[in-house]
Amino acid sequence: MVCFLAIISFILLIFFDVSYYLRIVSTILFGRLFQKNCKITDPVTIYDFCFTQDLDLVFKHMNNARFVRDLDFCRFHFYDRTGLYNEMVKRKTDALQAATNIRYRRVIPLFSFFKIITQMIYWDDKSVYLEHKFITNDGFIRAVVLSKATMLKANVNEVMESLNAGPKPEITPDLDYWIKSMDESSQKLRPKSE
Repeated sequence: MVCFLAIISFILLIFFDVSYYLRIVSTILFGRLFQKNCKITDPVTIYDFCFTQDLDLVFKHMNNARFVRDLDFCRFHFYDRTGLYNEMVKRKTDALQAATNIRYRRVIPLFSFFKIITQMIYWDDKSVYLEHKFITNDGFIRAVVLSKATMLKANVNEVMESLNAGPKPEITPDLDYWIKSMDESSQKLRPKSE
């Protein structure tokens, strides 16, 4: 029996990113057990630690790809704490991660604690826009990320109304430029009619 469990565990570790799924489950469970639900426009925080599995090639600081990976945990946590996930389930929709724009300001050193604050900063009829800030214990914002999640089969304005989001926030200049940049990129990628 022990040998069988060891083989199954080994196969899971080879074919699946087990730590990723465990982290998602533990992040959501921690939020449900120890944190209150909040309004969709409120900031939501998760805490993290830069460990050896997060290291870059120089073995001193967090790999750039780990920042982006941590955004999954932030989004799932945010969706759960704000009720957005339940609203999506009710409407039989999902949110597709459509784009991410990250600005690295300074590295996160090995064995450093940091937090990631996620906040809804804007929405339109198809997508929600989140801002994520990676902040170390010294209060320095190490990275700022804008992310766009597009809802399939749901009008985001109606979802926000159901969640009592209140008035739509004013679009910030950097988000406005980013949205225009994505629109321009989409135009370039569309097939040209002959």
